[in-house]
Amino acid sequence: MAETRSGADGALASKAPTTSDGYRLGRRPGLDGLRGIAVLLVLWNHTALPYSGTAGTVGVVAFFVLSGFLITRLLLEEWDRRAGVSLSRFYVRRALRLGPAMVVYLVLTAAVAVRYGEPLSQVLWAGLYLTNIVRSLGEFITLTPHTWSLAMEEQFYLVWPLLLLLLLSRLRLDRRALAALLVVAIAASLAYRYSLIAAGADLQRLHNDPLVVAMSLLAGCLLASTIASPRLQILGGTAFVVALAAILGSGIAEKSVATYSVMVPAITLASVVAVAVVARDGRKPAWIEALLTWGPLSYLGRISYGLYLYHYTVYYVVKHEVRGPDTEQILVRLALELGLSLLVAALSYHVVETWFLKKKDDDRWTSVASRSAATPTPS
Repeated sequence: MAETRSGADGALASKAPTTSDGYRLGRRPGLDGLRGIAVLLVLWNHTALPYSGTAGTVGVVAFFVLSGFLITRLLLEEWDRRAGVSLSRFYVRRALRLGPAMVVYLVLTAAVAVRYGEPLSQVLWAGLYLTNIVRSLGEFITLTPHTWSLAMEEQFYLVWPLLLLLLLSRLRLDRRALAALLVVAIAASLAYRYSLIAAGADLQRLHNDPLVVAMSLLAGCLLASTIASPRLQILGGTAFVVALAAILGSGIAEKSVATYSVMVPAITLASVVAVAVVARDGRKPAWIEALLTWGPLSYLGRISYGLYLYHYTVYYVVKHEVRGPDTEQILVRLALELGLSLLVAALSYHVVETWFLKKKDDDRWTSVASRSAATPTPS
């Protein structure tokens, strides 16, 4: 899923200019490891093998918490540095990060849709970032269903920076007031979730409705506004183990409204704890950093956007071309699904995405937008 600057070490962060709460995101490599775990859960879920029932949802919830945390933290720190936020620079950087691979994905998936007789409207919804909307309204998507979460994140990117800027500049909210408002918003999203359940909403509605799903993103936003709290120092190795066990263990549950009513809020909380342990300042068990910065896992995290984006199309083709219930056929299918997904994602990252990632961090590409759209603190 969408990736932002992660990574860190408190040592690097401490050298940067101060912020209003004294915390700097900097580079925190362990967050790539969390992203790698999340994308592995999604890959496992879409194999449709036993004990993969809700793994995809669990992985996506973790992605949402990460996105809410990283995006909000970067915006808050820009506000502290410049007494303003350049919305156009933000959107240019998002477009450079997400757009190139999405274009490649849409072309490849359109070709697959034509080859296998799938409606091209599914590709259109993915390209317009509307898959979650059409699915929540009852449309059944067979080729691009996973893009519902990319649509949700894109909608978050469009709305949240503008709303946050208004809260900071017009209402002059400090970190504590912002956190209180986010708690209210999370509670409202939860109340809406349970009102839909009480009204008999089906699983597809609960899984895709933006106002329901917003809870996990908002939880990440809340963590971003409170990450400097000394109270988070109590979170250490034990908290991380419990959170990680909850994340991994929940993936084997069967999909149902009853499961989702409890599991998604619980996994949101577990993801917040895991991200907090990795991202907070201060000492933490060395084994956590060693695990999450392990080479293969960290690499999966770096290519996780492309891996998430392309894998479902790869799986779709493999499942149509390699059929059969025999163990040997299942193993061949699994090897092809995972191997080809990794290959396509790696090629996309190194051939397409990396060039644009360099431009994303090049002020010559973003400085004009930044100068034109910086929003100062009202006097």
